[in-house]
Amino acid sequence: MYPSSPNIKIKLLTLISDNDEIGNSILKLAKEKEVIGISKSITSKEYYESKKQEYKVDVALKILSFLYDGSKYAEYDHTIYKIERTYLSGQYIELYLMETNIKRSDINGDNG
Repeated sequence: MYPSSPNIKIKLLTLISDNDEIGNSILKLAKEKEVIGISKSITSKEYYESKKQEYKVDVALKILSFLYDGSKYAEYDHTIYKIERTYLSGQYIELYLMETNIKRSDINGDNG
């Protein structure tokens, strides 16, 4: 694999909060989009900055900016992450992900 070549496959998820028939809050999958990106190392500066703002960056990656649809969640390696921060960098957008406790089985309307 060449440096800076696409090497990570993620699913961008659009989740909406709804209520079930008895009023409990549930998450529903509104949209899912698979994209390929480039994994990125988390620098010490980014790590300490995230710690100051009380979130922990678990995964950093970049994708072509036109592929990003504004999703607030992403799934990578069977784990659902919240997209905590984005940074536009030329033709790419950097996504900084924080692991959540959400499981695929927690999402209604999921087909997989």
